[in-house]
Amino acid sequence: MIKITAPGLVIREQSVGESDRLITVLTARYGLVRAFSRGAKKTKSKKLAATALLAYSDFTFVKTRDAYSVEDALVKEVFFELRNDVEKTSLAQYFCELANEFCEEEFESEEILRLFLNALWLLKGDKKAPSFIKAVTELRLMALSGYMPALVGCDTCGEYESEYMYFSPESGKIYCKDCSPVGDIHCLGASVVQAMRYVSLSDFERIFSFNLNDESLASFCEICEYYLLNKTQRKFKTLDFYRVLSGM
Repeated sequence: MIKITAPGLVIREQSVGESDRLITVLTARYGLVRAFSRGAKKTKSKKLAATALLAYSDFTFVKTRDAYSVEDALVKEVFFELRNDVEKTSLAQYFCELANEFCEEEFESEEILRLFLNALWLLKGDKKAPSFIKAVTELRLMALSGYMPALVGCDTCGEYESEYMYFSPESGKIYCKDCSPVGDIHCLGASVVQAMRYVSLSDFERIFSFNLNDESLASFCEICEYYLLNKTQRKFKTLDFYRVLSGM
């Protein structure tokens, strides 16, 4: 029998019978941990809130053979307030689906866990627009997952900045107007390129601390989502639902 303790964010829950849960938890040290939680849905269970979707809790897991079970769970923070806003709820669920897509079992995920926790904090606090939080989270997640875009300068001539630059989601590279290749190329204003550089390269504490005007924000949100979808080559059901609710 193996016992581990770790704080983690519940990114998926599934009911098993009338009172049990099968949960997926994103942890910093162990990556994704899938565990069975007996009696977690019972009204008097101390694991009721701690094992619910979007709960950030201190967990004790016990592994017997090839399966984990939750021995103990104590809530550190909950984001249940998001459920009062259907748009925010759908975005939070999209973040959970992204975590399932990009993270693995037994693979350190400290920075990604930190990213999603900060995104949920901001979403809960109404300090930034949900579309802004979504775009920053998507782009930083790509950078952390091995898809850092090459944004320092034009990939052909090295030009750092002009009124417009051209971004290739396929290669993750930018080009000036004179060097832009043919194909799936997106024209981006200087402020959008600068925002992408900022999110990809800045210290973690600063990645949400900037602003864009409405036009630039729309372009920034569009390219961050498109880049992620281009690299994953898959659809996310929660993203489709969020789009309907947000009118994107």
